[in-house]
Amino acid sequence: GDKVTVNTQTVPFKTRLSRSTNGDFDVVLSAWGADFADPISFLDLFTSNNEQNNGKWSNAEYDKLIAASKNANSASDRWSDLEKAEKILLQDQGVTPLYYRNQAWMVNDKVKGIIYNTAGANLNFKDTYIAK
Repeated sequence: GDKVTVNTQTVPFKTRLSRSTNGDFDVVLSAWGADFADPISFLDLFTSNNEQNNGKWSNAEYDKLIAASKNANSASDRWSDLEKAEKILLQDQGVTPLYYRNQAWMVNDKVKGIIYNTAGANLNFKDTYIAK
């Protein structure tokens, strides 16, 4: 088969951001964490004119579906638009997810009421207490 040689370069975070923004890369390892628990927090990143779309991937049908999802008359129509858009993104490989970050938490059994968020701040301690 064909051989591919990959040369990696570790750079400071500030440099990585600058190079990503300027398109100064062949491949870049990047990350995103949702600000809120909704697929649009991720899918909106890859619209043609989004400033965070550093790879400059562009697909008119994808853009149309994302725009339609923001103005859908029903939750089911919105969800359908988002599903179709995601299929286009993955089929075109506008982004290639390599891994999903995970964290393990060790919590004493007496600690109760921690809210584990799926987006935004990882933990919410507003209702947390220590059981006796």
